[in-house]
Amino acid sequence: MRQLYPRSLLRLIVLGNVLVALPLLIAIAYVFINMDRVTARGEALTREAALAAQNGYELPEDLLHMERLLRQHAVLKDASLLDDYAQARQEWIRVSRGFADLPLLADLRVEVLDLLSIEAAAFADFQEGRKRGAELEAVLGDLKSRMPRLVSRSNQIIGREVETFRTEADALRGRLLLALAAGLAMMVLFFLFSRLLLARVLWGFESAVQGLGEGRLDKAIVLKGPRDIREMGERLDWLRRRLLELEEQRILVLRHVSHELKTPLAALREGASLLTEGAVGTLTSGQEKIVGIVRSNALRLQNLIDSLLKLQQAGHAGERIKPVRLRLDKLVQQIVTTHQLTARDKQLHFSGSLKPLVVVGGKEELTAVVDNLISNAIKYSPDGGTVDISLKREEDKVTLDVVDQGPGIPAADRERVFEPFYRGEHAKGVAGVGLGLAIARQFAAANRGVLELLACTGGSHFRLTLPGETA
Repeated sequence: MRQLYPRSLLRLIVLGNVLVALPLLIAIAYVFINMDRVTARGEALTREAALAAQNGYELPEDLLHMERLLRQHAVLKDASLLDDYAQARQEWIRVSRGFADLPLLADLRVEVLDLLSIEAAAFADFQEGRKRGAELEAVLGDLKSRMPRLVSRSNQIIGREVETFRTEADALRGRLLLALAAGLAMMVLFFLFSRLLLARVLWGFESAVQGLGEGRLDKAIVLKGPRDIREMGERLDWLRRRLLELEEQRILVLRHVSHELKTPLAALREGASLLTEGAVGTLTSGQEKIVGIVRSNALRLQNLIDSLLKLQQAGHAGERIKPVRLRLDKLVQQIVTTHQLTARDKQLHFSGSLKPLVVVGGKEELTAVVDNLISNAIKYSPDGGTVDISLKREEDKVTLDVVDQGPGIPAADRERVFEPFYRGEHAKGVAGVGLGLAIARQFAAANRGVLELLACTGGSHFRLTLPGETA
């Protein structure tokens, strides 16, 4: 299934940043919307509570005023007092209806309207002469006596609504905090996801470039990601194929040149041998010297050709290696034995301990690696010196340390000594072409191992690390 990516790396980065910010923005929007809703409800509750309190105060006061006007009319018989009563009555009706229409006091609406109908019926009877002023006054007194209970119930409703609002506000506060926490958590998750996605894209690019740098040209390069990254992968794969072609051409040229040189070189060595043996007559001392130079350089050239071929083989050792179980300690002892004569000539001593350890690898390749390390240690050690060889296990690894007392290798040359044909200041005056360590490192890598030069005070310390096996 093809993965979906934006068209470009820039769009991927922008999309990642948007995804990171989106959860927090949603959480903030949720907070603002709910805060506006709570604020609006709080304002409405405050406004209605204030009106209810004001009306609850005015209702009994208006009834008291109406009652007082009726008493004055009964005493003074002043018709204008009835007009004042009518105005006071209209004010009481207005306040009562406002009280009944408050959404907060919907439960009291029926009761308030009932009071209004009682007063309206009594006033109509008074106007039509069916009731006297004293009877109307008695009705007002009854209405006034019911006001405290009405106001009390109003206060209870307001208190209950305020408590409900406070509870909902607390619950909302918890939800808002939870929303912010969830938004932050989602932001972190999206941040990690976007960075992981971006890192995956860049890691594929980095791995491809590193593979080219390390010469891993056998595997096709396919980058996943935005279109520009995929196009970059196609260019890198073209570069890989081109490097592979050049490598094949180099190997072909090396083989051809080596083959072409071997025949005249063999003839040259054979001719020099015949001259030395006197096949064409006795040679003078000067002629013998010249023939010796020819033989020496022919042999040196032969060794160089063999080393070049071995270096070429080492680059593909991983493809042709035949892994077997080896007692590495016995292999080291055998190689030390083969170099005993050379070591005896320089009066060298061997020290260290070899643990009986098993590894799995190519016998020919590991023999070449160990032989190179021991022969170099002997070659660079001063007469009468000591070569320390130690074989031990470190966790799941097997390490072989070879330490000599030679001139040592400067820190600046520690990696360069593994480059083909590199010979530092320490190698002056010592025979060699500078390919041994390069071949040894490639053979070690082919056996899933590492060959490295460690820091050492006086002399050189090489370490070969291989995967360990159970004996």
